[in-house]
Formats: sequence, structure tokens, C-alpha cells
Amino acid sequence: MAQSTSLPDEASALIENERRRDRFIRRVSIIAWSVTFLLVLVVAALVGVQVTQMARLASVGAVPWSTVVGSAMPLLDVLWKLSLLVAGLSTIGIFLRLRTASLTEIQVRLAALEAMLAAKPDSTQE
Repeated sequence: MAQSTSLPDEASALIENERRRDRFIRRVSIIAWSVTFLLVLVVAALVGVQVTQMARLASVGAVPWSTVVGSAMPLLDVLWKLSLLVAGLSTIGIFLRLRTASLTEIQVRLAALEAMLAAKPDSTQE
């Protein structure tokens, strides 16, 4: 009898442990994305200053306009890599959500089937 009560306790402890891991991973993810976007803003500000200085020089004819475009390239490089990363991760997230939704639907169907079988009188016991 002691084993039957300890099994649910062990299962609930495992579930709680998994929930703690999920919360930790979620916190790490939020921090990492925040730092990423903060760094993108810093890079955008630094490149923006450089581009405005080059644009001033190009407006007076000191440098060609292609230099202005060239000075904006680091920002464009960071932005396309970030957008590619976000697109890939969001696609993976969509696939995982679809799988989770499918598993949830299977669970609901099994629970309904179990309820239906439990409610049905057993004809062999009569």
C-alpha cells in the first residue's frame, strides 16, 4: 500500500521538476532575446551615426554615395541574420505547437472514449 501512495508522489515530483525546468528555459529565452534586441539597437545607433557622417561628407562631394551605402552594410547584415533566426525559430515553434495540439486532441479523445466505456453497462456481468 505504501508503494501505491508513493508512486503518485513521485510522479507529481517529476512533473514539478519538469515545470521548473520549463520556467527556467523560458526565463533564459526571454533574457537572451532581450539582450539580442538591445545589441541590435546599439549596432543600429552606431551604424546610424556612421551613415549620417558619411552622408554629410557625400553631400559636399568629399566621398562617393556608394560609401554611404557601404557604411550601412553592417546594420543590414545584422538585421537579415536576425530576421532569418527569428523566422527559423518561429517555424520550429509552429511545428511544436501543432504537435502539442495533436497530442492534446488525442488525450481528449481518449478521455472521452474512456468515459464512454465507463458509462456503458458491461453486458458480460449480467
